[in-house]
Amino acid sequence: MKSEPAVRAGGHRARGLWHESTEAVELENFSINYKNERNFSKHPQHKLFQEIFTALVKNRLICREWVDRAPSLHFLRVLICLRLLMRDPCYQEILHSLGGIENLAQYMEIVAHGYLGYGEAQHSVDKLVNMTYIFQKLAAVRDQREWVTTSGAHKTLVNLLSARDTNVLLGALLALASLAESPECREKISELNIVENLLMILHEYDLLSKRLTAELLRLLCAERQVREQVKLYEGVPVLLSLLHSDHLKLLWSVVWILVQICEDPETSVEIRIWGGIKQLLHILRGDRNFVSDRSSIGSLSSANAAGRIQQLHLSEDLSPREIQENTFSLQAACCAALTELVLDDSNAHQVVQENGVYTIAKLILPNKQKNAAKTNLLQCYAFRALRFLFSMERNRPLFKRLFPTDLFETFIDIGHYVRDISAYEELVSKLNLLVEDERKQIAENVESINQNKAPSKYIGNYAILDHLGSGAFGCVYKVRKRSGQNLLAMKEVNLHNPAFGKDKKDRDSSVRNIVSELTIIKEQLYHPNVVRYYKTFLENDRLYIVMELIEGAPLGEHFSSLKEKRHHFAEERLWKIFIQLCLALRYLHKEKRIIHRDLTPNNIMLGDKDRVTVTDFGLAKQKQESSRLTSVVGTILYSCPEVLKSEPYGEKADVWAAGCILYQMATLDPPFYSTNMLSLATKIVEAVYEPVPEGIYSEKVITTISRCLTPDAETRPDIVEVSSMISDIMMKYVDNLSTSQLALEKKLERERRRTQRYFMEANRNAITCQQEPTLLSQETFEKASLSSSSSGAGSLKSELSEITDLPAEGFQAPCGKDEDRTCDGLLSDDNFNLENIEKDLYSELDDELDISDNFSSSSSSPLKESTFSTLKRSFSASGGERQSQTRDFTGGIGSRLRPASAGIAVSQRKVRQISDPIQQILIQLHKVIYITQLPPALHHNLKRRIIERFKKSLFSQQSNPCNLKSEIKKLSQGSPEPIEPNFFTADYHLLHHSLGGNSLSSNDPTGLPSSFDLEEGITYEQMQTVIEEVLEESGYYNFTSNRYHSYPWGTKNYPTKR
Repeated sequence: MKSEPAVRAGGHRARGLWHESTEAVELENFSINYKNERNFSKHPQHKLFQEIFTALVKNRLICREWVDRAPSLHFLRVLICLRLLMRDPCYQEILHSLGGIENLAQYMEIVAHGYLGYGEAQHSVDKLVNMTYIFQKLAAVRDQREWVTTSGAHKTLVNLLSARDTNVLLGALLALASLAESPECREKISELNIVENLLMILHEYDLLSKRLTAELLRLLCAERQVREQVKLYEGVPVLLSLLHSDHLKLLWSVVWILVQICEDPETSVEIRIWGGIKQLLHILRGDRNFVSDRSSIGSLSSANAAGRIQQLHLSEDLSPREIQENTFSLQAACCAALTELVLDDSNAHQVVQENGVYTIAKLILPNKQKNAAKTNLLQCYAFRALRFLFSMERNRPLFKRLFPTDLFETFIDIGHYVRDISAYEELVSKLNLLVEDERKQIAENVESINQNKAPSKYIGNYAILDHLGSGAFGCVYKVRKRSGQNLLAMKEVNLHNPAFGKDKKDRDSSVRNIVSELTIIKEQLYHPNVVRYYKTFLENDRLYIVMELIEGAPLGEHFSSLKEKRHHFAEERLWKIFIQLCLALRYLHKEKRIIHRDLTPNNIMLGDKDRVTVTDFGLAKQKQESSRLTSVVGTILYSCPEVLKSEPYGEKADVWAAGCILYQMATLDPPFYSTNMLSLATKIVEAVYEPVPEGIYSEKVITTISRCLTPDAETRPDIVEVSSMISDIMMKYVDNLSTSQLALEKKLERERRRTQRYFMEANRNAITCQQEPTLLSQETFEKASLSSSSSGAGSLKSELSEITDLPAEGFQAPCGKDEDRTCDGLLSDDNFNLENIEKDLYSELDDELDISDNFSSSSSSPLKESTFSTLKRSFSASGGERQSQTRDFTGGIGSRLRPASAGIAVSQRKVRQISDPIQQILIQLHKVIYITQLPPALHHNLKRRIIERFKKSLFSQQSNPCNLKSEIKKLSQGSPEPIEPNFFTADYHLLHHSLGGNSLSSNDPTGLPSSFDLEEGITYEQMQTVIEEVLEESGYYNFTSNRYHSYPWGTKNYPTKR
């Protein structure tokens, strides 16, 4: 006889007692006796085991009649025995040959549907755990994975990612991870609605669930649609938040996910914006303590099925060698991620700025470790990341200081942007074969590029941190003031340059002119696309110019990078840069009357989101009225014909240079180029250049270039005329700016209102807590309650406490003179106005009870009138007795109250039913929770997704009961306010983009009403509409109880238009 719970769970009834069948008992004995057996085909009784397995499959698993009538516990024991026998691969093939996999998949689907939709049925969790184990074992063998997907079991496993039981969830994750090893199965899984659930697990669940989920997502990210879904569902911040973990296997999986998703350029930029580059470099520095374990998918699956999963330690004491090997693998993954990220020039620039070259270069140094294979592989990944960085021209001087000549030649010969990791093996071999002295020299060279070392040089009051680049007249450094933290750029100009004069007198004159010019520029120029100058000073025959540090790369480097990658500028990006250049030149020419005179791609910095900054005004000169300049300066490739002919020139020289830059953005080559100086000058003077290739850019680009490169200065347009030629494009640009600004202003206004509401509520609560106990003392209520009925002043204390959301005890006033003086002072105040109290007090009462506009008058007015009439009579009775004390005041109240026997007479015709506001809140909350507990959908349903996110916001850590009440009230009323926080906008924008910009309607895959404004987010009114539509689709109103108890005035509540 089994224990009582077990007996109740399965068996048959006989003589009033529950008994298990003999078969069920024997099945349990079998599972106990052979729970540790794994190789049944080698067992002496293997034929008997095979007969038992065949009988269980034929007569139990695939026998629909038996399955339908079998006790739940009995069938569970069948599953347990099948699970034990299927540890042996031979029995897995027998199951397939007997057709048992399809039947098992169907039964798992039925049990999962009941478990997810209607709660935990009898033994459903144990059944699901055993079945997920069986499918994991089948999927562990490559040739058997197709059996699983053909049966459709992968769909049920995806649904089980919404399971509430940890063991079921882990079983599903383990089975899916085994399936995802095969490309064919991975493709079928990726077609289902899986990514959002995986991201939710990564964000909210325990460490083991996160670790398995990250591994599954790593495998699935090989599919393009999975990578797109990670981007759509805002997976980047979730993944980057996991980089703070200290578990090596979790980190390794997450980093490889980042490697795959950052192949998309937009995602790559998003990773940088969220701080991913800094986090990856932090891992590479190796100053963190990691933990790990030895468990595998198979061992975890066995432990989960046997109920031992919670006893596993995910931070086992591994040997130092094991920890080091795992750390090497993680660092190699980080190098791979950085390799993909630096394909974006802005990302590459940030890697350099964050001392990434030094951090990565330290990993190439030979390491005397026992595991040479892991060490060499890490060196290969580090060399590849460095080689990708070297491909960016501005970084190349760094590498010339790193390697000896032979090694540097091999490094260069690999070529730009070569991903094949085997191409770097020869480089690693050469490095490891170097003699000790050469290795030490490379180590010293690596230390020399460390940006975080103490400044070795000071110029004036500035510490030199890094060398940013060189120009025609000197170098540019990144500096920091001795007493400050802000980073600045400082240009060093060598005054011995022939351009400043042949003797000291000429040089001094040039310096005075430049300093004077820069002083004027410093005081005058304030434009978002023009660099700011802060200071100039002389030291050791050198002129130093301190200016704003522009975080970005020169446009010229972008040209080189795109050319090496064989990419080109998108036309939208081309116009965005050129328009900003036009704005800067218009400001300089027309408002400040300054000609740049040296406008080249290297003097145009591109920052984040292609923000343009015009720099290097070292050759600019303030233009006097109607003056012409005749000096030949600047870069000849971008010089206009009148400069080369030594003719007077004006602001149109910069227009010519702008045309050259626009041409180079379209072709990646300057319009005029020749190694022969005379030939080059002839091409420029005659404006002879190769036409822009057709079919890549619009006619507007070609026309604009042609007009800017007009050789005759008189007919060449000025910058305003150039702008008028592209006015339609500039208007679109301004429209985008206005839209962005409006969105930011609305966001700022929402934040302002939210902050204001918070402080007003806090202030009101503080005032209420301080003043109410004094205004209505305890004695007042005690005397009033003695001489009144429950409908009169006797209920005043409880009624007022409900109105103000304070407990009745909150009205207790302190005793003594302070109490008397406070009450007397309040009553004697000339500004004390009962009408104002009535207005303030009951406007709050209306807010509390006015759940629907239909009931605001009927539900609140009777209480308002009866309660306030009592309060008003109480105060008016003693209003004129300014000299009396509190006891006289309370006595006055008692003298005016009606006796308990008086009663209240109300006409029956005026009695009407009122709605319970609490019931309305609970009904709406019930609908939201009902939807979020529906069985998961296999395909994307955005309506259910936003409802789920809304529910999570209601019960988040930042929420509280008062906030919950307020949110549900607004939802019930169909408020036109946008839901705060506005977390739907990004989803809709991405979804809208993924649909090709088509408008969303109820017929769209998203199912959202066409009236939704994607940029504004969702209002409570729209949320209510979505909820009602999902309720209709799910059959919520088919149940009589829901139809008649949803709302007192009808079956459904569609919001009215406001």
